[in-house]
Amino acid sequence: MNTKKLLLLLPLLYIFSACAEKNSDPNLVSVSILPQKYFIDQLTDEQLRVNVMVPPGSSHATYSPTPQQFQQLSASPLYMGIGHLGYETTWMSRLEELNADMQVMILSEHTKLIEGACAHDEHAEHDGHEDHEAPEAHHHGVDPHIWMSPKVMLELLPQIKTSLQANYPHLADSIENNYPQLLEKLNDAHKRMQALAASLDNRQFLIFHPALTYLARDYGLTQIAVEQDGKEPSPAYLARLIDQAREENIPVIFIQKEYDLRNAETISREAGIALVQIDPMRYDWTDSMNELMTQIEQHLKSTATQP
Repeated sequence: MNTKKLLLLLPLLYIFSACAEKNSDPNLVSVSILPQKYFIDQLTDEQLRVNVMVPPGSSHATYSPTPQQFQQLSASPLYMGIGHLGYETTWMSRLEELNADMQVMILSEHTKLIEGACAHDEHAEHDGHEDHEAPEAHHHGVDPHIWMSPKVMLELLPQIKTSLQANYPHLADSIENNYPQLLEKLNDAHKRMQALAASLDNRQFLIFHPALTYLARDYGLTQIAVEQDGKEPSPAYLARLIDQAREENIPVIFIQKEYDLRNAETISREAGIALVQIDPMRYDWTDSMNELMTQIEQHLKSTATQP
């Protein structure tokens, strides 16, 4: 670690050490992103205070949590992380050292992950090959966007339930009672996405930042990312994407709300395709998935090849 970075860390390390001496708050839980708060609120009737480490409108790849967020995290009996987010990679080993009593549950450890370099492939299972045309932000790493697939969240919900009950036993009955209703919501989203995918005329879409990798894998779609290794695309690559969208009749480009629209607008304009903003970091996961499925149906089902 270089001297400049160490100097930046010292104030935070002091805060962590001070917080580690405090008793934990039995009604506080820390999570990585806002959609996790939704699941916890649903299970606990909002009886827990949820410290969200990446606030709305921020990039989970680059965000640096505030000292106040770290203070709340150090007072949490449980940190429920996503895994492989940029800020987690930077901070988690230090946090675990400074707060040994905090339980850490990483959701990505409980599902089959996708190597970032394979997000261009409609099957997206990492097979050791790296010859895809559109490498993306998580190249040579693991794609963290597990929460954007209803199928994955169905796998993870029992893990979330068990972890919450173990760390907040005073809420165990509430969690048990609320679990069936939340499970039904996830099942409904999964079945709707399965039926939608089976009905689509076009299975390809462009996306600025590759947030729908697991959705594409689990429902037989093809995601083509604009970002390359987390960087702005080159003019040559933009031109290739525009040509590909025209030649293969790709009907839409998605972009997250926190990203600059300019490159996506260029592709949309030059290729003559729709530009649609999505919000993977939205609190209400059910509403977010329903809205996404509506957009997928509108743009990928209405592009059947004309005779």
